[in-house]
Amino acid sequence: MTVNEWIDKHQGDVTQRYKSKIHFSAPIGWINDPNGFVYYKGAYHLFYQYHPYSAKWGPMHWGHAKSHDLIHWEHLPVALIPDQAYDKDGCFSGTALVIDDELVLMYTGHVDNDGEIRQVQCLAKSQDGIHFKKFKNNPVIDERQVDNTRDFRDPKLFKHGELYYSLVASTENNVGNVLLFESADLENWTFKSKFLEAKKGQGLIWECPDLFSLGDKDVLIVSPIGFEADDFRFTNVNSSVWFIGKVDWETGQFVTESVEEIDGGLDFYAPQTLLDDKNRRIMIAWEQMWGRNIPTDDLGHLWAGSMTIPKVLNLQDGIMKQDYISEFYDLFKEVTHYDHQTHFETELVPLLTGEFNQEFTIKIGTKDEYVKITYLDQLLTFDRSQIGNKIKDSANDKSIRQCRIPCDKIKLTLVVDVSSIELIINNEYVFSNTYYPKSENGKIQIQSESFQVSIYK
Repeated sequence: MTVNEWIDKHQGDVTQRYKSKIHFSAPIGWINDPNGFVYYKGAYHLFYQYHPYSAKWGPMHWGHAKSHDLIHWEHLPVALIPDQAYDKDGCFSGTALVIDDELVLMYTGHVDNDGEIRQVQCLAKSQDGIHFKKFKNNPVIDERQVDNTRDFRDPKLFKHGELYYSLVASTENNVGNVLLFESADLENWTFKSKFLEAKKGQGLIWECPDLFSLGDKDVLIVSPIGFEADDFRFTNVNSSVWFIGKVDWETGQFVTESVEEIDGGLDFYAPQTLLDDKNRRIMIAWEQMWGRNIPTDDLGHLWAGSMTIPKVLNLQDGIMKQDYISEFYDLFKEVTHYDHQTHFETELVPLLTGEFNQEFTIKIGTKDEYVKITYLDQLLTFDRSQIGNKIKDSANDKSIRQCRIPCDKIKLTLVVDVSSIELIINNEYVFSNTYYPKSENGKIQIQSESFQVSIYK
């Protein structure tokens, strides 16, 4: 039985209780990093790290779906399976590039021989965006270009000028870095440079690099393991950050001007971006986190993991701004506005926006089981400790995240899905979180001295 036949046979066994309504998830099994996020032949394509056979991480496949609006997705056949000597233990993360009419994937082939790890970079291509053929000369980047292939993964494939380039996550002496390789034909690659290296405390390895331009700046995204906390920033198990600056193409190095955490929530990792036909830079990420239990697995629901709602990125005066794509807002036709409130209560709605000049408290759930969001003394706190199905890691009960937001006025966008709460403040501070309440009924309650709020259905 092929993997696609197995999925078709068993996806009906999945328990739908916590299946998201407006967040992408696979039909069955485990997912993590988004891969190959790309606009191709009039549609958005999303690939993802996928283990269809259980709700736990396992030998990685590349799942695949496509969409015309980034909200409604059509599941497609699995694009890559670990079936070659160089990728037998997993087709790890990578990216996609449109070349003429072909869609080219670059991914990491993972081999684990009793703890001896080898990670090499491989290619596959398709003329229809559905069926992929691996290059006969894979791997294309391996021990010929680098000495260490143990932690060497997640290629970002792109073209600049007349040459193809690939950024690959690596590590040296427990210091994360991104290496740059170049090629004239995709088949023959040479090492060009160490593109950027972590400073002290910035992580042991920088996973899932992405690179793009906004205005006159370049942006490098990485997901570091072991990035040290700074006040309330970078306090997750692993963080995702963006470096803003410029690429020096002569030296092949990134010159950093600023670095910031992308998302302050409990569940956000491995973001990828694309540029679509409307010239929008759109980002999506895995809405979970390593090192934690996932209740849908604990409960035997046969699935685990989802993606964030895609967001548009814009750089304004050196500050990265995020907002949901317009197609997301188009889902909601009924809008009700409430002005000058001190206390507000509504049934659970998928989208709520508000403006606050004072401190506030928001509760989502029931009297006994709820998520609490507070803004007090310019400190925002997200607390899911009162939710019945607990999410923990080996060290802590991971229920609370905090962030300093020094603003006189708060513009808030709140999205509530079946097992996800996303929060955007002033289009600058973003918090992506999962939660798994035992109660299916609940309300949204808001308290503040004076505020305006709009609900969308």
